[in-house]
Amino acid sequence: MALVLTKRDLEIFDTLTKRVRVLSLAQVGRTWWPEAKEPARIAENRLQILVGESLLQIERAPAHPEIQIDAPVASWALGQAEPNFGAVSYQLQSRWHEHPVLTPCVSASRAAADRFGGYGGRPPRSVERTHDIHMAQVFLRFRGRHPESVRDWVFEEQVKIERKLAGHRSAPSQGSQPGEKLPDAFLRSKSGTRVIEFGGAYGKDKLIAFHGYCKEHSFPYEIW
Repeated sequence: MALVLTKRDLEIFDTLTKRVRVLSLAQVGRTWWPEAKEPARIAENRLQILVGESLLQIERAPAHPEIQIDAPVASWALGQAEPNFGAVSYQLQSRWHEHPVLTPCVSASRAAADRFGGYGGRPPRSVERTHDIHMAQVFLRFRGRHPESVRDWVFEEQVKIERKLAGHRSAPSQGSQPGEKLPDAFLRSKSGTRVIEFGGAYGKDKLIAFHGYCKEHSFPYEIW
């Protein structure tokens, strides 16, 4: 008998194929099983069934313990003063204090990408893992606080696909011009395009370059 996918399953697939590259098991548990006594365990029980259907991958690999991200560290829009890049860099770099720990990471398979559209088939590389888990936290913040923003959220892998398909016909106003910098995500709404970036431990020079890209295209941005 074919497995019947629940609304919760479909939301997880939408997230992993169209919004972020990876979710930690803890993120899945607290987002989709918030009332459970052991949300991560309950989540894994269900996700393992989806792994068995070749729709998900669960990889246990080192990542920095998830830090709490409640608001952007910096934001900017056309006409505003530039952020203090030195101060922003210091704030970004000073928030990392712990050593990596073995972390269960959930990603979509190529079969899931083919079935639901979007992206899948490659878990984050070791140098990406901590960044991607925290970018997922940023997305989940938007999802919880502004559910309507989910449909406007376009993450970097989707933009790569757009650039490959559209080539030089891509519209710069949508942030899809081939060869351009690739931010973590765009929020594309009727009111315009906003860039969402997880700042990791960015140095001052990288922040200045990021700001220059956004200013060139008149993209407001948030750095989390």
